[in-house]
Amino acid sequence: MDARISECPNLTERDQELLRRIEAGLPITADISRSDLLLCCQFPAHRILVVSHAAPISISSSYPQSATGRIDSPDEQPLVWQALTHGRGGRRQLEVVARGAPVIQVVYPIFDEAQRVVAAFAIETNMIAHERQLRRNRSFRQATVWLQDMCMRGELAGAADLSRFGLYDGIYLADRSRTIIYMSGIASNLFRSAGLEVDLAGQRTSELETQDDEMVDWVLRTGNCLEHRHESVDGRVWVRKALPLRRSSTWPPLRYRLPQWAIFGARERTTVDAVLVLLHNATDAVQKQRELNVKSALIQEIHHRVKNNLQTIAAILRIQARRAKGEEARTHLGDAVNRILSVAVIHEFLSEDDAQPINIRDLCARIAQQVKQVAGDPEQKVEIGIRGPNIRLPAGQATPVALVVNELMLNAMEHGLSGHSRGHIDVELRDLGDTVQVVVQNSGSRLPPGFNAQQSGSLGLQIVHTLVTDDLKGSLQIESISRRMAQPEHCDAENGVVPSETPLDRAELLGTQAVITFPKRSLKVD
Repeated sequence: MDARISECPNLTERDQELLRRIEAGLPITADISRSDLLLCCQFPAHRILVVSHAAPISISSSYPQSATGRIDSPDEQPLVWQALTHGRGGRRQLEVVARGAPVIQVVYPIFDEAQRVVAAFAIETNMIAHERQLRRNRSFRQATVWLQDMCMRGELAGAADLSRFGLYDGIYLADRSRTIIYMSGIASNLFRSAGLEVDLAGQRTSELETQDDEMVDWVLRTGNCLEHRHESVDGRVWVRKALPLRRSSTWPPLRYRLPQWAIFGARERTTVDAVLVLLHNATDAVQKQRELNVKSALIQEIHHRVKNNLQTIAAILRIQARRAKGEEARTHLGDAVNRILSVAVIHEFLSEDDAQPINIRDLCARIAQQVKQVAGDPEQKVEIGIRGPNIRLPAGQATPVALVVNELMLNAMEHGLSGHSRGHIDVELRDLGDTVQVVVQNSGSRLPPGFNAQQSGSLGLQIVHTLVTDDLKGSLQIESISRRMAQPEHCDAENGVVPSETPLDRAELLGTQAVITFPKRSLKVD
């Protein structure tokens, strides 16, 4: 419901509660009526506020988007204004054309206990759907009218918890004696598929499935809506919804022309006259979802095993590095360990939930911990900070980003901060809408004159350039800096990632900066 309902004049708390009860029944009523339902109130400055709009899913709506919150003038909605100001509704054909046919609008006033008009209830039906409704079974058309009346009275208790009624769902109507007086063709086919011979001539709900008779009996006793999901031993999964119906007080064509007391009656009615049962066969959807769950679990297990295997390879390379005699060999093996662990981090995220995009801020923080542990010098005090918003990317982009950030951190540790007793590395993430920018700064040495990243003999920078330009389809810029570097937000003292309270003089620091800019890839495509 639109929040501006509180601005509508003369609406008490009880009036607003009535409108919330009406709103709860709008979606299911719109589906069964195959109509757009709008709840409107008078707004200041002689305007009309659509406080709630329910579009049907059983048929195409006349509205391309929800009308909730729309403000109209009396000239745009004359019947609604008439109902709000004079308590009299009406019927007219709108100029709107939906699906090649005009729309019929029927409007009713909503009254409170003191006979004051508090809202207007508009039913807008495509002419084609309206003509089809006129050719339907008389009992079903009567049940639809009763359902609309109960919705307008806010009497559909429990309707807010019901799932929607779809185009291919079945429906049947049972009276107080639990005798079926109407059953749609779809419902008949559903029961036949379950091996039940359906005879519409006075068949009792007890002759259907056990769940049908129990639900109808419960709704007749309580007067509340009910939804039940049942899975049979043969694998069928059906979702049943049961709605109570109370007889309309007047003949339908006169309802919007009579006073409120003639429509709703002077006394509250509690007797349930009939029950409308909706049938949805969810078997295929449930089976497909279960298959997806199994596949997802298998994929997560694969990612978990890949992560473990990569970590095992990294451990083997560490052993090899310790046995290597040359310093250069140890350095190269250490770099390889970091690259492997960066890929392992991706598989660790995917093993937790492969369907979710990866938060690269968390990814950078995890890589920072690894770089600190693997490449850090015990005699050197280096702090690594991560700042910026949470940015989620598909795994296809997160993997090269992880490798790029790893290489730049390693390069900063081994070259930029080499020979410095202390320093820091800052990683800043920037969400620029359609593009992402990752900035890696370090407080170490400046770049040598004439430095060119593309022509550099460094294997790490060559890897970075290839990943940025080929995989991420972005650009790379590396330059020297001489300015104040911002205090990072990320704080993890245990793993050596910058604690914000650590006193560091950051005024006019020298160092280098790498800026990677690349377009976002759709999370649906990987």
